[in-house]
Amino acid sequence: MTVVRLPRVIVSDVDGLPVRLRAPHDLSFTARWGSVFAVLDQQDSGNLCLGVEGPAGRVFVKYAGAPTARYDGVIETAVGSLRGAAEVYRALAHPSLVTLREAVDVGGGHALVFDWTDATPLGRQYERAHVVRSLSLPARVDAVRQILDFHVHAAALGWVAIDLYDGSVMIDAESGRVVLCDLDFYERAPVVNRMGRMWGSSRFMSPEEYELGAPIDEVTNVFVLGALAHTFMGDDATKSRAAWVGSDAQFDVAARAVRPGRDARWPSVAALAEAWRAASFATGA
Repeated sequence: MTVVRLPRVIVSDVDGLPVRLRAPHDLSFTARWGSVFAVLDQQDSGNLCLGVEGPAGRVFVKYAGAPTARYDGVIETAVGSLRGAAEVYRALAHPSLVTLREAVDVGGGHALVFDWTDATPLGRQYERAHVVRSLSLPARVDAVRQILDFHVHAAALGWVAIDLYDGSVMIDAESGRVVLCDLDFYERAPVVNRMGRMWGSSRFMSPEEYELGAPIDEVTNVFVLGALAHTFMGDDATKSRAAWVGSDAQFDVAARAVRPGRDARWPSVAALAEAWRAASFATGA
């Protein structure tokens, strides 16, 4: 019989809130921003995420350096990845992207500090996807537009989306505003698949994201953006017409985006965004 030994998890605390880690780690450095009011400690990225409130308002602190409960990698690797991610948020600053306040070496690791947002994350791991169903159809259509517009902006600056999925999307259900987050692995073009199966959720990954040596570019991003259209307008797992709540014209735009063959997709993110606008204008939604 094979015995599977699960990693030991201890429960520490910060400002009276429980934090699950594999070993003790001093989190007192969080006091520089105020008092912790929220803890997200189940990421498998090696990052510990905290909501902190102080004199400068509420911030979201993303910290690498602690032995988090679900991370199997080397802590130094997580620290290096997070340190490098600051460039993404600085280079791609945009109204739809969460705002980076500072990046700082602290607590034996590294932290990115963002403006706090009360927008709701959509990833299945948060079990909050019901927020999409609460949106009106025009709000869903516009949420897709906002995501596309940001990625037109990113592509124009020469950046390629990596590991984009529904967990990267937050939405304010009242205003309909989209806030994008967790874009740490975006890279400057050109990008080649150096991994085989790349990071990401299979619901949003193109065939080339499984193929070692394949180009990862705007056409790849067209696929994931088409899948995200299904997150708002249908079912991103099946991508079926039966689940789609929009028009036939809108469905055809998204369906072309997620075709397996690269040559059959929209040739650029800008082309996809323009097609989405045209299909939505034609139906008045």
